[in-house]
Amino acid sequence: MSEGDFGGADLHFHSTFSDGVESPERLVEMAVAAGLSVVALSDHDSLEAFPRFQSAASAAGLVFLRAAELSTDLSGEDIHILAYFLDAPLGGFERSLNELRKSRLDRGEEMLSRLSSHGFPLDRDRILASASGGAFGRPHIARALVEAGHASSVEEAFQKFLQKGCVAYVPKRVWPTAEAIRSARDSAGITSLAHPVWYRDSMAVLDHAVAAGLHAIEVFHPDQEPEEEARFRAASFELGLLMTGGSDFHAESEGDALGSRRLALPEWRRLEEVLRGTGQ
Repeated sequence: MSEGDFGGADLHFHSTFSDGVESPERLVEMAVAAGLSVVALSDHDSLEAFPRFQSAASAAGLVFLRAAELSTDLSGEDIHILAYFLDAPLGGFERSLNELRKSRLDRGEEMLSRLSSHGFPLDRDRILASASGGAFGRPHIARALVEAGHASSVEEAFQKFLQKGCVAYVPKRVWPTAEAIRSARDSAGITSLAHPVWYRDSMAVLDHAVAAGLHAIEVFHPDQEPEEEARFRAASFELGLLMTGGSDFHAESEGDALGSRRLALPEWRRLEEVLRGTGQ
């Protein structure tokens, strides 16, 4: 693929199988419309949508990766790790992911139970449908609270009901950061620190993750201003990390468009070379 033919790589967005609002097939349509060449659907702690996404992306002529955004814990802080794979068997990683998925479903049921007991019942079947029948989380419930008239916006739903200290808040089970990185690496995957600007001390998080075998850092993300992007680009060179990037798209009404952040061809080629090397 030449520079002129390459439309960029968006390696971070979400479907109805986690906290996005679009189906895997619709996301592929949007990726084609955005002129992308490479895509990676990275639902939270889940690969459930991948078969449908793979089928649609293949038919559309896109290069695609298996991916997931992992919720991990480092000293009480929620750290997100993007894991990318080609077609090697995932073994223990997939088993651990399925266990986390089950815990997310249990957490969602507990949140609904707490809301109901406080006088805010919601339609469970409708929420499940919005999550494509899979595990549902706080964003699905927040949208249902707005739909039921219990909040005026998703943000207000979180503030009134779902954030820490509120009646329906239930902590989620997460992997220790280093364990998640090692598990993905052991299954022939590569890992990237998602949206590093989100963390209290991003460089300390990076140091911990690199010691565990982290491959990359998400340099290109809508929440990172140009000066922050430059800082993380410099960190990637200093630490010998690859660069990843993506729109972190969830919904047209909730943020940047699919493809709003993307990798250029040189960064994608370096990433692809390492990915293929992990599966040797």
